[in-house]
Amino acid sequence: VLGVLLLVVVVGIALAFIPKVHQFNTYQERSQMLQREIDQALITEQTLKEQQRRFTTDPDFVERIAHEVGYAHPDETIFHFPKTPETDER
Repeated sequence: VLGVLLLVVVVGIALAFIPKVHQFNTYQERSQMLQREIDQALITEQTLKEQQRRFTTDPDFVERIAHEVGYAHPDETIFHFPKTPETDER
């Protein structure tokens, strides 16, 4: 009788903890996912800070970006060549 009572208590405790273990695992997975998002945001932040620094210190960088968005010096002509399958392979 004591063995059966002990078994019931142990099973009851185990059943009480199963949802908590599942909840803990869910929280761990969410925490890891959020940490990956934070890590990616930090990388993006560093990239943007580097670009910001280059905009203030690197005139060649500024000129290249300006050309990429279509700006030119008054005496310049910028030619845009369409991408073709032949040029994409090179």
